[in-house]
Parts: sequence; structure tokens; C-alpha cells
Amino acid sequence: MNNDRKYQRYTISQSGNTSDQPEVFIGNKLVRLVDFSVGGFYVVSESKPSGDEINISVKFGNSGRIDLVGRVVRVKGEGDMWGIAIDVSKNYKLHTLREV
Repeated sequence: MNNDRKYQRYTISQSGNTSDQPEVFIGNKLVRLVDFSVGGFYVVSESKPSGDEINISVKFGNSGRIDLVGRVVRVKGEGDMWGIAIDVSKNYKLHTLREV
């Protein structure tokens, strides 16, 4: 794990039962969630400009959803798609919860 991270990351397995996994949308476009933390998300999708403010919805099946606003902080090519790092911590004035 990268020691420079402020928040612990949780990786999403791409194998197994996908009905248990949350669905993440940027705007109304479904994206592939790679990992998440209390401070942000890393998804694979179409490219978004770094610095853009975006709307994110996380749907938990019949258990509800969370709507967030985030900012694109990094974009990296991943084959024919793009890895997008999204920061949501600035919206909630989060501080480091623990050292990782």
C-alpha cells in the first residue's frame, strides 16, 4: 500500500457476485469502481479533464444510494479507457482519520 495516502483504500474485486457490488455513476454514466476511501474514488471510464467538478451517485441495490460532488484530481490511460481519481474530501472538510 502507498504510504503517502491520507485515507485507507478498499479495493473492489472484479470477480464473483457483482449483484453485491455498488454501482457508481458519474452523471448518468455507469463507471467501473476500482477502489474507494472516505476521501475519494478511483474509477475506470471515459476521460474527464483534471480539475472538473463532477456529480457521483453510488447505488447499493435496494439499500439506497449516496449522491456526492467530487473533483477529478488525476487521469491516467488504462488501455482504451481512463483511470480517474476523484477527490470528495474537500466537500466534507475531512481530516486524516488515521495514519496508514
